[in-house]
Amino acid sequence: MRVLAIAGQKGGAGKTTLAVHMAVAAQAAGLRVGLIDADPQGSAAAWASARSPEAPRLTVAPLVGAEVRRGVEAARGDGFDLVLVDTPPHATASTASALPGADLILLPVRPSVLDLAALPAALALVDAAKAPAMLVLSAVPSRCSEEPEVRRALERAGRSVAATAIHDRADFRRALAHGRAVAETAPKSQAAREIRALWREVADKLNLPKLKEKSE
Repeated sequence: MRVLAIAGQKGGAGKTTLAVHMAVAAQAAGLRVGLIDADPQGSAAAWASARSPEAPRLTVAPLVGAEVRRGVEAARGDGFDLVLVDTPPHATASTASALPGADLILLPVRPSVLDLAALPAALALVDAAKAPAMLVLSAVPSRCSEEPEVRRALERAGRSVAATAIHDRADFRRALAHGRAVAETAPKSQAAREIRALWREVADKLNLPKLKEKSE
């Protein structure tokens, strides 16, 4: 079983958006997937409760603190292929307890001065967890002139940065409001293509099945 944690020091970077979309992508790739909502805001659990009965069932468990590790071990015993952990949005003990044991940590980062200023605290947690991490430019505004500069700065710092950037698109908001993912509501959209591309990068690192790019 693989464990994928999604962490971030700054709220609004699209952490839960990445968590639920990576979970749906993994499920579409044929994996048995569980999602642990360790964020006290409960956004992932709320998203799951909004899913219609016709949508593919995805196990989402709200757990905090030490419960997260117990939940991961329970999933391992139950034969899950992948467990994702949506961590709290700040550097707390709950976040720190959720990261050790992860096979990969995704760190969404908006290309903004405030997000870059908050990044060192999140990276310190990742380094303490001794887990591989990949930064993801996320919630990127349309025509963002800072995106290439921020990407170069992160790469110069010696950090792994996903080639795929996730942009701030209305398709994400529409899908999340109804407990769905963009692959389910707008499979041919640019948002869905970005998610498929990011899943391929994640799957490469975790040695998991990939999704094929769908034709237009």
